[in-house]
Order: sequence, then structure tokens, then C-alpha cells
Amino acid sequence: MRFMIMVFGERAELHAKPTEWIERMVAFMVRLDDELAQSGELVYSEVLEAADAATLVGRDGATSRGSFTVSDAPLSRYWVVKVPDESRAVEIAASVAAIVESPVEVRQCMEQSLRP
Repeated sequence: MRFMIMVFGERAELHAKPTEWIERMVAFMVRLDDELAQSGELVYSEVLEAADAATLVGRDGATSRGSFTVSDAPLSRYWVVKVPDESRAVEIAASVAAIVESPVEVRQCMEQSLRP
């Protein structure tokens, strides 16, 4: 089963944190990526640019800067993992949520949507 684990937040909120917190969070993220890669669970992960660097494209093709988010905080980082079941994805997400001190979303990827 594949799951996407998503972290939401503004870059300004990250920069407002103490340096020690940022260093601890970055070290955790590097370690997590390495552990997931070594276990074969990591499909891929990405750190996204700030939301104001996004391009929003309308139905008519018109563009504007910024992201389309339903919540107050844009998507800032995600992992796609291949794990035996949702409980393992939730376990990974819980470790991320603890370090970022914020809720983390877990959503199953539709198996029939996988393309090469």
C-alpha cells in the first residue's frame, strides 16, 4: 500500500523557530529519509518551495502567484511511502508530527492510479 504523508506550514513560521529546533528538525528529516530509503519504504520525498513561489493556473489558462490551499497553511513537504498497512504510515507520520510540532496528514494513494 502506498501513502502520502504531508506536512503543512508557512516558511515564515519555520524561520521564527529557535535555531536549535530547526537543527533538530532538519537532522530528524535527513535521518528519516535515510531510514525509509534503507528499509525500502521510501518511494520518494520532496521539500517544496514557499507557497508564494507557486503558480496557480485557472481554467482559462490565466496564471497568478501563490498556492491554492483550503487550509491556512500550504503543503511544504511530503513523502510517498510503500508500507504493509496504514498503521505503519501513521507510525511514520506520528514521528514527523512530534518533531514539527504540528498535525501531519496521511492519505492512501489510489493503487490503480500508479503509472510508470
